[in-house]
Amino acid sequence: MPITTSGLTTLFQQSTKYIKQLMNKPKKAVQGVLFITGLMALVACGGEKADSNVTRIGVAIPNFDDTFLVNMKDSMSAYAEKQDNLELIFVDAKEDTVKQLGQIQNFIIQQVDGIILVPVNTDATQPMTDDILKAGIELVYLNRRPTYLPDGVAYVGSEELRFGEEQAKYAASHSDGGNIGIIMGMMTVEAAILRTQGVEDFFKEKPEYNIIRKQTALWQRSQGMVVMENWINSGDKLDIIISNNDDMALGAIQALRAAGKLDDTIVIGVDATPDGLMAIKKGALDATVFQDGRSQARGAIDAALSGINKTPRDKITWIPAELVTKDNLAEFEAKQG
Repeated sequence: MPITTSGLTTLFQQSTKYIKQLMNKPKKAVQGVLFITGLMALVACGGEKADSNVTRIGVAIPNFDDTFLVNMKDSMSAYAEKQDNLELIFVDAKEDTVKQLGQIQNFIIQQVDGIILVPVNTDATQPMTDDILKAGIELVYLNRRPTYLPDGVAYVGSEELRFGEEQAKYAASHSDGGNIGIIMGMMTVEAAILRTQGVEDFFKEKPEYNIIRKQTALWQRSQGMVVMENWINSGDKLDIIISNNDDMALGAIQALRAAGKLDDTIVIGVDATPDGLMAIKKGALDATVFQDGRSQARGAIDAALSGINKTPRDKITWIPAELVTKDNLAEFEAKQG
C-alpha cells in the first residue's frame, strides 16, 4: 500500500520531535536520526502527487504572532488569489530553527513546486537550502537575507542598514544630542544586526549622542515593554529610543507612558505597521521607517513563479525604505491606498 502525503506528514512530525530530543544525546543515539532521515527519503518516493494543474508554493514563516510577518502573509494570500491555479501552503515555525527545518523537509516530501522562506536564523540556512535545491524545488528567501545564498536562489527584501540610518537621521534632526537606547530584534536575524549597525555607524562621529543601552526584545511588543521598564528602573536617563521594529517601539511607549516619561522621549520604529501608523497619528510614536511588506510579498511570489516557469528573474530584489512621520503620514497613506 503506498504511503500517503498525510502519512508522511505525521511521520516527519514525529521524527522532528525525536531529532530535537536527540540534539544533546551521545553519538550512538544520534544514529537513530540518520535512520529516520533515510527512511523518510525512501518513503517520500511513494508520496501522493498533487494536481499538476495547480502550482503549489510552501511558505515558511518564523512567527504568526509577529505583526509585520502576519501582514506580509495576508498580502501574499491576497496576491495569490489573483493568480491562476496558485496554492500557498503557510507554516509557522514559532521561532524554532529545528521546527522550521522539519517544515521544509515536509514541503520537500509533499513535492511542492516552490518554497518561499523567511528564516528563523539567517546563519543556519545552508542545510535547508541544499536540501531544497537537491530536490529540484525553486527557492526564494523573503525579508530576512541568509548568509548563504548560492546560485539558483533568489532573495526579496530591503537593505537593512538603511532602516537604521533613516532612524538615526530623524533622531539627529529632532534633537541636539542625548542618550540613546536601542531595542533590538532577535540577534540570529540579519535585520536586527544591520538595523542596529546603521544607527551606530551614523552616531559614531557625533559625540553629543551616546548609545548607553542595547538589548533584544525578540521583535515582541510585550518584551519591548519589559526592556523599557527595566531601563527606566535602572535610573538611566534616555532621551531617544530607537527600535528595530514598531511592535517593540509600541511596547516601549507603554512603559514610558506609565512612567510619565513619554513626552520627553523620542521613539522611532520600523515597519509602518497599522498600529505604528495609528501611534504616529496619536503623537505617541515620533517616526517609523516603512518596510514595504506588501511589495516584498508580491516580489517573492513573482520570483518563485519566474523560477518555476523558467523565466528570467533577478537574484536579489531590493524594496526601498521610506521614513514616515506625522508630517507626511497623510501623503503616505494615500499612496498605500
